[in-house]
Amino acid sequence: MTKTPLPSARLLRPRLVDRIVSDPTGSVFLRAPAGAGKSVLMQQAAERVGAAVCALHAPRPSDVQDGWLFWDVPSSARTARLSAQVADTVAHLVIAHRPSQKITGLARRVLHGGAQTIDARALSFSAEEIDTRLPAPVIRRLIEQYAGWPAFLPLADTADHELAAAYVGETFLSQLSPAPTTRLSLWLEAPAPDPEDDWCDALPPFLLAAPDTQAELIAALRSATAARLEGFSKSAAVTEVATALEAAHHPLAAMQLLLDHGHEAHAAQILAHSRGLELIYESNLDEFSRIILRFSQETVATNETVLFAITRTLMKQGEFQRVRQLVAKHLGSDYLDPLKVLSRGTRFSFAARRFRLNMMISEDMTPSDAMLQRLGEFMADYPVGDDQKWAAFYNALLEFEIRRRNFREAEAAAARALIYFRKIGGHPLLEFFIHLHLTVLHLTNGDARMARPAARTARERLHSVTHPVEQEFRMLRLVEAALAYEEGQPQKLVAFLQQDFDAFARAEIWPSLFHFAIQYSSQAVMDHYPASIRPRFLDGLWLHLAERMDLLQTIQIRTATAYQNEGRIGDAETALQNLRATQATPAEAMTPDWLCALQERDQITLATARLRCAVQHPAPGPQIDRQVAALESNPKATLRESVALKIWRAHLAHKRRDTAAARSHLHSALISASRLGCFGVLSEQRIFLAPLLREARIRQHLETSPDIRATLAIYAGSISTPKAKARAGGLTEREAQLLQLIASGNPNKRIAQTLNIAEPTVKFHLSRLYAKLGAKKRGEAIQSAHALGWL
Repeated sequence: MTKTPLPSARLLRPRLVDRIVSDPTGSVFLRAPAGAGKSVLMQQAAERVGAAVCALHAPRPSDVQDGWLFWDVPSSARTARLSAQVADTVAHLVIAHRPSQKITGLARRVLHGGAQTIDARALSFSAEEIDTRLPAPVIRRLIEQYAGWPAFLPLADTADHELAAAYVGETFLSQLSPAPTTRLSLWLEAPAPDPEDDWCDALPPFLLAAPDTQAELIAALRSATAARLEGFSKSAAVTEVATALEAAHHPLAAMQLLLDHGHEAHAAQILAHSRGLELIYESNLDEFSRIILRFSQETVATNETVLFAITRTLMKQGEFQRVRQLVAKHLGSDYLDPLKVLSRGTRFSFAARRFRLNMMISEDMTPSDAMLQRLGEFMADYPVGDDQKWAAFYNALLEFEIRRRNFREAEAAAARALIYFRKIGGHPLLEFFIHLHLTVLHLTNGDARMARPAARTARERLHSVTHPVEQEFRMLRLVEAALAYEEGQPQKLVAFLQQDFDAFARAEIWPSLFHFAIQYSSQAVMDHYPASIRPRFLDGLWLHLAERMDLLQTIQIRTATAYQNEGRIGDAETALQNLRATQATPAEAMTPDWLCALQERDQITLATARLRCAVQHPAPGPQIDRQVAALESNPKATLRESVALKIWRAHLAHKRRDTAAARSHLHSALISASRLGCFGVLSEQRIFLAPLLREARIRQHLETSPDIRATLAIYAGSISTPKAKARAGGLTEREAQLLQLIASGNPNKRIAQTLNIAEPTVKFHLSRLYAKLGAKKRGEAIQSAHALGWL
């Protein structure tokens, strides 16, 4: 059975009627938007004094009754005027009108006699006013869901969402033009109390004061606003809606609307107004990509702003090869040469040169002195006062100086970039990148203690970003996992490999971060996965990096390191010999003077890897001590590399039975690691460190230092991998290798090829392994090893 709605006209308002009829000023304004009950209240007041209500655009003298004029200004009137003739004959004037309507002809009357205004807040029902005249549920619903608005009294008894939305659309929104309707729709996405806009006068004040408590009225407004905007979008008003969206700082929504309706040129203008390239840092990447990639090829060919927005999007998605193809197609093949683009007198625009600098950040090249000089010349063309562009310039310089191993200069560039960001009031996402860069810088250098506060600040800035930034959080998880690894807790790094690495590698990663990722992730693979998995992991890296050929050397070096850690020196040397840089510099050319003078990151990394093979070799050569010492004295060697080189020198001294020298070098290495908080390097060098620590005379000497004891405790915890447990449980290095290989399903022949030993030797080692595990066959051995935590 359908309930009969409660008619609002039956609810008398004696208090307000008393205010009107007893007003001493002679002029009462009922000023409120539609639905506030102005007409009903005026009718009640008129009945009280025995007068009629005038609803004309201009009252006549005959409408004045016994000195009273009740004038209900028609909603269609934008302005209304009370004639002087009528004004002079009225003793008591009551006018009901909307806030948007202008009433003239009353200035003299109000100036000399004053006026009383009963506004929308006073006209809204309160629980005290209604008292017990309605059922309690109806009162509560009217106050809590419909803002106490008189027009909604019928709905407070019987809810009807469609009717409420229709009423809102016809009554509240019909007077709003496209721009304020658009701004209202944006407010409705996340209503905040007490907004300030020209559409506010059209809505109930209690709704604006507490929108989170008026769910049904908000829902009706959303439906009505969406319907009205849809109507605008089917007319010429679509450009006005887009302009309002742009003015309200929603350029992507504006562009999407314009592209939906074929206004591509206008959409490109909004992209330019929104600083084109920088807009991607203030938007959700998926949303930005979806809209930007809709521009036609004709617009891309003629509009640099659109071209660079699209190519920047592709870079964020890791599509660097497509970026190179696009810019070469539209700007010419010489655009791929940064020296030509950045030089003075170039044919390229300032925007094109800026984007070329942006591309250089993603290219794995180490800028030469000549390139940095060109960058300095380009810097002179930067506009004074555009602080965000200057911050971006120093961000690029930061990346280049990290590649050049100029860590102090890199820190200075970071500080300068942050100064410019502060000048523009901050930019959380771009500041995050600066602090993440600093974290990578310090960890690459080997200073974990300096990296920790930079990582904390990076997390704080990223949490301040208001749009989704999952890709950036993935970068942050990597560096935080690396920090945990340095503290002797490798589990986070292993989890990152399992859960995040594939998605991380497919996105835009600048080269210093990618080198960093390869270093740490490959070390985690070496430490925690069977030998058979490692080549597949490094092959997978190569697939991700097919467009960035300069990273091949880094991957080959990590492959060689994995072989070295398995005692496969021959395979390690072969992996390194296949590199062009190795072939260009034979072993005999690696003199101490040459090693001391190396400048470039890749040269030093490769020389370090080759020396590591030589140090591990049974007969390392007569120059090896001088070579290691020379590389350690190289000013471009990182602090991390210095710790490793000290351990190698201790290893070489131990092989010569020079215990005093071994103790001295190892003591220096451990103290350095302790001061830097860089304990991961000890785990990485355990093939050299473990034999030294097993020597009682060396160990006893070291443990007299509390700092070294604490360092060794962290080191012991970091190597508690399944393989380390197997070694501690009595397996030899070879038996531990065999256990991992049979657990991966390798037959004896494949194991023999992997370890470069004869097949009968494999069988001999397996028989010893089975005996230690109390097993008779492979399945039993694997089961026992799992139970012991050795796999």
